[in-house]
Amino acid sequence: WRADRMTLSLFSLAARETRRRPLRSALTAVTVALAVGSLAALLAFVRGYQRGMAAELDRLGAHILVVPKGCPFDAASIALHGANWPCYLPARYLEEVRAVPLVGTAAPALMCAFPATNGTTEVFVGVTPELLQLRPGWRIRGRFPEAGDELLAGAEAARRAGWQPGQTVRVPALGVGTWRVAGVIEPTGAAEDGFTFLALASAQRLFGHERELTHLLVRLRQPDELDQAVRDLRGCNAGMDMNVVPLTHLFRTLQGLLHSTRLWLLCVAALALLVAAAGVGNAVLLAASERTRELGMFRALGASRADVFLLLWLEALQVCFAGGVVGTGVALLCGGQLEAWLRSRLPFTPSDPLIRSEAWLWLACVAGALLLGSLGSLVPAWRASRLAPMIAFRTPKGT
Repeated sequence: WRADRMTLSLFSLAARETRRRPLRSALTAVTVALAVGSLAALLAFVRGYQRGMAAELDRLGAHILVVPKGCPFDAASIALHGANWPCYLPARYLEEVRAVPLVGTAAPALMCAFPATNGTTEVFVGVTPELLQLRPGWRIRGRFPEAGDELLAGAEAARRAGWQPGQTVRVPALGVGTWRVAGVIEPTGAAEDGFTFLALASAQRLFGHERELTHLLVRLRQPDELDQAVRDLRGCNAGMDMNVVPLTHLFRTLQGLLHSTRLWLLCVAALALLVAAAGVGNAVLLAASERTRELGMFRALGASRADVFLLLWLEALQVCFAGGVVGTGVALLCGGQLEAWLRSRLPFTPSDPLIRSEAWLWLACVAGALLLGSLGSLVPAWRASRLAPMIAFRTPKGT
């Protein structure tokens, strides 16, 4: 035994012992992969959802959403992502909202959606110039629509249709006649990149909803007076006939639900990690018991107790490292399918990616798998290292 080659020899021995029992090693690695993969996917989802919610609120630019009576979660999702509304607000409610002293800006909107020939959905929104006060981050190539036959296209909508500012186009969903592209919005990263904006009066006339709105976006003069503004809006003449949704409270409620779900999922992941650690410990214990005489010979040739401990510890680490890499890899590859499944079941999802791939997170999960292997193999490796060579020779095989 040479000190400069001892560690390399132990790595080689550990790798060979792992290959001697491929089924056991594979099953142990799969257990670790399932535990680490579920934990990695959970952590990536939690970070992605929290960041996406914060970005949605920042992009919306409004503090309160006024919608027809119904579920506030559905209303917020429709307003942000685009769809047909089941009911409408009378346009006269706009003046009621603007009359509330704490309201700084109230931007009315009428949204309608139509299926496109390529399988997507075309979303049209009738708006007024007040919307620009809620979208300070917009960068428009051209200008905001002023005439009744002008439109403003989101970046994705313009790309699909091939529109440019100043171009005269035909829009089949809007009937016969031509439209002038007044401007194109630079990409924002939100769902409204696929929206087409019209003058509110034109949208009401085209879609047959004159003197009606789908929602109002309200920005307050003082955001810290949100609770008082909500009370004032609910107490106005139209307060009983409309749903006043404070967006910060809505997102806070969703984050509370997410927190409860996260705790439950973390408990499941912790249980899976405990099962995986028990599986690693059992595998190391079996490996040590089956090789009692071999370990005695190893000690008789000059290996110390630390060498025996290190050998079994390295075997566990190799299996856990393989399981950790496989688990994080599967979580990374299946992120798209998992995100689609989550979007179909959550009451509200931001348009940003729900599963955020961050290198430090995956590395931390692999490091967690190595820590799992260390903890699981600690007791069996320590017990094997305490066995004296003479006792090991006299011990029946498999004891």
